[in-house]
Amino acid sequence: SFTFLFVISIMDTNSWSLSPYASTHPPSFHGVPQGNPQYVSLTDNFRCPVCRGVLREAVQTRCGHRACAQCVRDLLAGNPGGVVPCPVSDDTCVVLKEEEIHRDVSMRREIHKLEVYCNFRNEGCREILPWNALEFHLKSCEFRATPCLFMSSGCPVVTPHRDKEGHADQCEYRPVTCTHCSQQQTFRSLKSHEETECPRVVVQCPNSCGSESCPRQKMEIHIEKECPKRPQVCKYQTMGCVYTGEEADLLRHTEVSRDNHAYLTAQHSHQVALDTAGCRKDIQEINSSLQTLTERMTDQSRQMESLISALDGFKHTLKTIKIKAVSQTERLITLERRVDNMADKELVEKQGRSVILLTERQETLEQRVTHLERAGPSGGEGGACQPRGESDRRLALLDARFADIDLRMQVIETVNYGGVLMWKIRDYNQRKQDAKAGKTNSLYSQPFYTGPYGYKMCARVYLNGDGMGKGTHLSLFFVVQKGEYDALLPWPFKQKVTLMLLDQQNGSRHVVDSFRPDTTSSSYQRPVTEMNIASGCPLFISHVVLETPTYLRDDTIFIKVVVDSEGLKQH
Repeated sequence: SFTFLFVISIMDTNSWSLSPYASTHPPSFHGVPQGNPQYVSLTDNFRCPVCRGVLREAVQTRCGHRACAQCVRDLLAGNPGGVVPCPVSDDTCVVLKEEEIHRDVSMRREIHKLEVYCNFRNEGCREILPWNALEFHLKSCEFRATPCLFMSSGCPVVTPHRDKEGHADQCEYRPVTCTHCSQQQTFRSLKSHEETECPRVVVQCPNSCGSESCPRQKMEIHIEKECPKRPQVCKYQTMGCVYTGEEADLLRHTEVSRDNHAYLTAQHSHQVALDTAGCRKDIQEINSSLQTLTERMTDQSRQMESLISALDGFKHTLKTIKIKAVSQTERLITLERRVDNMADKELVEKQGRSVILLTERQETLEQRVTHLERAGPSGGEGGACQPRGESDRRLALLDARFADIDLRMQVIETVNYGGVLMWKIRDYNQRKQDAKAGKTNSLYSQPFYTGPYGYKMCARVYLNGDGMGKGTHLSLFFVVQKGEYDALLPWPFKQKVTLMLLDQQNGSRHVVDSFRPDTTSSSYQRPVTEMNIASGCPLFISHVVLETPTYLRDDTIFIKVVVDSEGLKQH
């Protein structure tokens, strides 16, 4: 049966090629076109005996009858395992079996060719064409419904496609230009625009004051300020009079309505008196509240005085601390000057030997003190000893000297004479909190040098930022300090300076900023005080970037400063 149907399909191919629509829209043998058009003639041969509609996806039974594929499927599904007779009752009918039902390609082809009317027949289209060409025709039919070109402007009209241009020429929503102000309007609103809105349309004064006609925008100014017949309100309007009229009528109204105005004035005065009484009551309540607030203010003042007294005490304590800090700073500067003279290797070794001797002496003294303590206040083996207080005093002096020498050794160990500073800042978060609280705004590094007799320098850092970077960035600055050999060095300071925040993760993402000094700046002249004004980068690195594992680890950051020593060999 498959071979037979295939031969029929080939033989019938030439038949649909003769159709004027076949070259662009050949029929499909797998189904029927969409929709339910109006047929020119639909005989029973093309009707399904089940649904009585046109055969859709026609199939043929063993007895030769045709039906819709879906209708047959529904019949078979409604009687599973049962007997389903052929929907056509005649002597040739048999029981339907699914394997004996086949597609009827020939009938499907004939149905494709059924002549139908255009869907827009009622609108005037008289086209009759094969069903399989209807969809293509509908897309180009001159009678298809088309909305107006000016639908976006509000036109609701839908016309046949062939009448679209004609309607557009007469559409009330077509755009036109006002001849007076050149504004774009729709044809429908043009008249209203000219009568009520257009600022350049010449109009007469609506008060008929006899003035010359002028453009609307000037007439509005005339009506508001110049027109002698413009409406004016009665001067007793605030009292309740609602009269409005021309200036002459207003004068007559004032004369005629004196009694009424007096009555309105009396009413207004009475209302003012009532309002005044209410205001007085409100004032009394306010005064009462004010008295309570005054008492609270007095208590607050007393508390404030006690706080001021306490603050004065704090200020005195702070002053004492500052004096001590200045004293410590002076001592530190003295130590730095001494350390400057201890850079020689021989001096370092000599200091080391002194430390060893002092350590030995301290151990000897500790042994003697221990012996004296055991001997008691009456003395030891010699029967005579120094008082214990004298021994304690000498031990304290030795401890102080030992601490001083230890501090000097630490400075000597960390000082650098190659123009490189490596600065390790511990307890970052605590120091930053101190900076936020105003306790310690900035930190100074240990000094470093371009050589044993070179420039003396240090770094200064604001962990909570300075200037533009305050609160958001770490600010890093370079400082030139007063050194022992400044008289032998060239001034101003001209060496290239590189500031770095070191990457503690993989060493490939250091934050680097380099600059050459501005020789006109006082920061790079020969210092006349202990140190010059710092200069550098207020926005060196943001806290968001800094406070990541790349740069901050174990609550510690590393800052490196490199000063180029090029050109300093001769010094």
